[in-house]
Amino acid sequence: MRTASIITSILLLISIPAAAQRRVAADVEVKTVYQGKVTTVNSQVWCQSDGTMVSVYQSPYTYYALTNPNGEFKLYVPSTKEVYSDRRDDYSNKDDILYLFMTGKSDDLGLTSFGYRLASSVNEDGLLKRTYVPAVPGKGVAKVELVLENWLPIYIAYIDGSGNVLNKTYLSSYARYPRIALPLRSTSITYTARKDSTIVRTIYSNVRIDTNDPMFGFKVPSDAKPTTVRPR
Repeated sequence: MRTASIITSILLLISIPAAAQRRVAADVEVKTVYQGKVTTVNSQVWCQSDGTMVSVYQSPYTYYALTNPNGEFKLYVPSTKEVYSDRRDDYSNKDDILYLFMTGKSDDLGLTSFGYRLASSVNEDGLLKRTYVPAVPGKGVAKVELVLENWLPIYIAYIDGSGNVLNKTYLSSYARYPRIALPLRSTSITYTARKDSTIVRTIYSNVRIDTNDPMFGFKVPSDAKPTTVRPR
């Protein structure tokens, strides 16, 4: 039975990249804990397989955020009809969970496309444990540990040259949809130099697959007023 289950899981995962999901929409709750303070941000997202993503936030005011893997970013505020545009690497959504799973990069969470190479892979207690290292060694991350269960990632950690964990993320609450599996919960812990940490929990709900929602094609209105100051 276990062998049959493993084969089924492999076949399901093989089919995901072959039939890349075109559109996924979801409600998102992001809860951040830092220095004893908790902040919660809710949004709705519409993501396409080319990486274009539209996010709508309602607090502290309604605004639209448009991003893509190239780091192009637009923030549109309908109440003032202002739009802020910028392009930076940290605006890129190429490491976004929805984008990675939609484009068939769930097996390594995009590590090989981010400049890492597989150094080792072992099976242990029913889990597949992989270690990745930078293709070009340098300062910062020395290795990345990735753990998969039933061929789905459940844990990833970035580790420096001294063996300190810089960041670790747990993926859980997987749900299967047509041609795609998604982790509906992720918990990320980032450690700072002051031996403090930031905990970010992300929960996806109300997932919609390949709908004809017009929000997938949302564009900033042509009469929007450009601003060089990012609205806060």
